[in-house]
Amino acid sequence: MCRMAAFISLKPLKGYEVEDFLDAVARMASRGRSLRDKGMGHPHGWGLAAFSKGRPILYVRETFPLWRRSFYARSRADSVLVHARAASVGEVSFENTHPFSAVVGGRVWFFAHNGSVKGMEDGGALGKTDSEAMMLKLVREGIDPPRLVERVREIRERFWEGLSSMTFLLVSGDEIYALKGAKERPDYFNLYVKRDKEIVVLASEPLDDGSWEEMENWTLLRLERVEGEIREYRYVV
Repeated sequence: MCRMAAFISLKPLKGYEVEDFLDAVARMASRGRSLRDKGMGHPHGWGLAAFSKGRPILYVRETFPLWRRSFYARSRADSVLVHARAASVGEVSFENTHPFSAVVGGRVWFFAHNGSVKGMEDGGALGKTDSEAMMLKLVREGIDPPRLVERVREIRERFWEGLSSMTFLLVSGDEIYALKGAKERPDYFNLYVKRDKEIVVLASEPLDDGSWEEMENWTLLRLERVEGEIREYRYVV
């Protein structure tokens, strides 16, 4: 289980602004909703992927809590993905820490997942999580809306009995795909969207007092930065 967030911006955020975003996600990870409600938050590792002008500039994974991170972002970035883990499948290890990465069509993509898909395995995975296995099955034949919608439907149908949620964020340079797909507890396996003039933010919970829109369940959102604007596309899965 996890807390996660991402943003895509028309202009690069300054280093301290990226740090402010990380701090907000860290507060959510330590104090926000926990599926187990044992006061432990999401302490089993965290990771970050950041881009500038379509190119990856940072990829960090650590096995201790986000709120105790040893890394501090000091680079300008115009898209960022952050994930804080509460382990459900796979031990606490570097290989099992989100976001996972894959090169598809000459581009590097990063993937973060909130939920579990029991029985999901893939021989190409480096770690032992259902999340990485699901990513590989989603992206192996290419990444575009029709293919992603088809893969999501196939995985949902095949693994329905062992599925809690497929909710994910998939990020590369100028694009973000966000799926809210919860079989159980859509209030927890959730995604919210906040739009400002030059930036769109997605998060498991609202990160501030701004105007956030809760995504509809089993909806895929695509955000694309092109020609000086951020375009949105929605698909029902």
